[in-house]
Amino acid sequence: MESNAVLESQRSRLLEGMAEIVVERGLRGASNAEVARRAGVSRAAFSRNFDDLDDCFAALLEWMLARSGAAIVGAFQSEGCWDDAVLAGLEALLAFLDAESVCARACLLESMTALAAGFPSRADALGRLGTLVDAAAREQLSVERQPPETMTEATVASVLGILRRRVLNGGAPPFIALLGPLAEVVIAPYFGPSVAARAARRGRERACELLAEQSPAPSSQDVEVPEMLRHASSHRMRACLEYLDGTPHASNGAVAENIGISHSGQISMLLNRLYRGGLLLKECGGAGRPNAWRLSPYGAEVLAALNRRRATA
Repeated sequence: MESNAVLESQRSRLLEGMAEIVVERGLRGASNAEVARRAGVSRAAFSRNFDDLDDCFAALLEWMLARSGAAIVGAFQSEGCWDDAVLAGLEALLAFLDAESVCARACLLESMTALAAGFPSRADALGRLGTLVDAAAREQLSVERQPPETMTEATVASVLGILRRRVLNGGAPPFIALLGPLAEVVIAPYFGPSVAARAARRGRERACELLAEQSPAPSSQDVEVPEMLRHASSHRMRACLEYLDGTPHASNGAVAENIGISHSGQISMLLNRLYRGGLLLKECGGAGRPNAWRLSPYGAEVLAALNRRRATA
């Protein structure tokens, strides 16, 4: 008989596998067998954990909501001042989404699908988070300044809508870059635009600090240029790196048009070869949407090395 630890590990891997497929193909592009394969478990293990794909995706939503909600509550309650608490709660949420970016994107992209099972519990959980913020703000406001009772729902819907929109248009991840804008959205209805603007400025400054901390330190030595980029015939690959350096989040079609490739199969092969070499990061667009590409930190270092070699040639 399998231990609880083994069963829990299988369940977590199945949820992560489900998220990967949803990001790549959409919810209806998944299958029980493919989710099990991604998770490295048997189909029987899938059936032991979930009734079907909808049940698996509903569990993914609840898993992400429970963990992100705990992070928000802990951070919010650790601060004494309300606007500081809002910033702390949002930072905890966005940092969690960045740490679980594939699962986050899957949930945000497909959470509007009709999954009736478990919907009331998810709505209640979101409502409790909104009420936590709303109740603390109302304690500081006079009767005349109280916002409408629907403000809790409006705030939660606004935050989710912005997160979803940024995923759809390639503006996230990183989610932490949204700290300032989301702080402004949450705070303005309660304390007005000037207080919200100050919080937004603090949020942007904090996001810049966190992003700088996450950026790799410049290499003290010149990075070796990979073999596949050293030949004269590699000019299309080098052009691809240069184009994505100036135009991150570009689609296959945009890259192909700007580096002179007309065949869709050729650009896919080129991009995937650079991706496998660690030079590019791929943002899967999901069902019916194009992938987006950008340089990885290693790809940026390699491009800088290529430019230095060209300058000294």
